[in-house]
Amino acid sequence: MCVWSVDMNIAVTGGIGSGKSRVAEELASMTGAELFSADALCRDLLAVDNVGWLALQDILPAKYFTENRELNRPLLRTAIFTDLKLREELDDLIHPLVRKELKVQLSRARRRKMYLVAEVPLLFEKGWQGDFDCVLVVFAKEEICITRIVQRDFVSEKEALASINAQMDLLEKKKLANFVIENSGSFAETIDQLEYFVEKQLKNP
Repeated sequence: MCVWSVDMNIAVTGGIGSGKSRVAEELASMTGAELFSADALCRDLLAVDNVGWLALQDILPAKYFTENRELNRPLLRTAIFTDLKLREELDDLIHPLVRKELKVQLSRARRRKMYLVAEVPLLFEKGWQGDFDCVLVVFAKEEICITRIVQRDFVSEKEALASINAQMDLLEKKKLANFVIENSGSFAETIDQLEYFVEKQLKNP
């Protein structure tokens, strides 16, 4: 059961390829909530000459940057899913910046007495779930996630599986959720679940 309030902060999390971004967008649209995306913020932080980019330039070899000075994201993505030390080093640099902005958005939503829907992929891994009144986990079967990752990122099935295995098991995340959205089928079925959540948890807590 979620802790209901008129200014509820809702976290949407899950595994890579589970469809959590789309679910978060739909939930925010249904509720008129502010939307925060940790992934979108990371992309902004890592734009050329932004604070995250500058931090990575200090620690990464030149091969991780293109001729235009942009991050070679496919190469870096492959590296972080195979090199635990590198992944931890990058997390230590980027995640404090993400958490700082998340705190700002949470406080802003509280002051305005508005819902905030925050998509945070590594919510449980980082222990941030206590910041929220309610946590939704978006679940999809592993084979579905692999197919989505391959199609979206143009990687092999082996690489897709490595990215999945680098995160907390999605079944474990389900156990920690206040509410689970099953997203292995059609998105119409997912919408039905979101509508049920909004009706039962938000309108009639």
